[in-house]
Amino acid sequence: MTNLIDFHFHLDYYEDYRNKYNYINNKLIYTLCMTNMPELYEANTSIFKVTKYVKFALGFNPQLAGSEKFNKSIFNKYLATTKYIGEVGLDYSREHIRSKNKQKEIFEYVCSVVADKNKIMSIHSRNAEEDVLSILVKNKIKYAIFHWYIGSLSTLEKIIKEGYYLSVNSSMMKTKKGLEIIKSIPLDRILVESDGPFTKIGNKVAEPENLYLTYKKLSEILGLNSEELVYKNLNELLHRSI
Repeated sequence: MTNLIDFHFHLDYYEDYRNKYNYINNKLIYTLCMTNMPELYEANTSIFKVTKYVKFALGFNPQLAGSEKFNKSIFNKYLATTKYIGEVGLDYSREHIRSKNKQKEIFEYVCSVVADKNKIMSIHSRNAEEDVLSILVKNKIKYAIFHWYIGSLSTLEKIIKEGYYLSVNSSMMKTKKGLEIIKSIPLDRILVESDGPFTKIGNKVAEPENLYLTYKKLSEILGLNSEELVYKNLNELLHRSI
């Protein structure tokens, strides 16, 4: 049996986070836990031991740019302690467009200091896909995964051309556009995420215990064994980014 992979997950947003942490390790699910601020990366890594199956990404969620200060000193302090950066990016949705300039300033900075370090980035790009891609390319970012992509197919083609990956989730599998995007991603660029607890699998909050249902649905969509596919894709990405 192939190990499941969850490449975008918010452990610290679950009330029973310790149970989730133990479950992930016990069930051998390779899980990349996002942090929404450098301070939260610091807190998470002080509470939880990084294991073979639980890794933490250092991030600053663009949705917080209008209300929270980005602490460069804490970000820089921990940059060398992880291979993963996330959640980072831009969000030009109606709720967050007012902080557009601040978001861009922060994302530009993150990309500039990450550029030559072979980090793997998990990217938020809602309604800002072209600007995100432009900043990544300008800073010569090699390894990025667009999480929960909902942009145009034309921009998706550009993302693929740059060698980037996409992580898909259960919410994308419930909409016509989401399915169209999933079917347009080359098989060797697909990863899987839950984005738990911000999505649902079926009628329940996405969590490690029901992640297998996302893989089952993806296998049906693609007509192949998605567990083996995603496992192979992540291994190749990790090998490339050594």
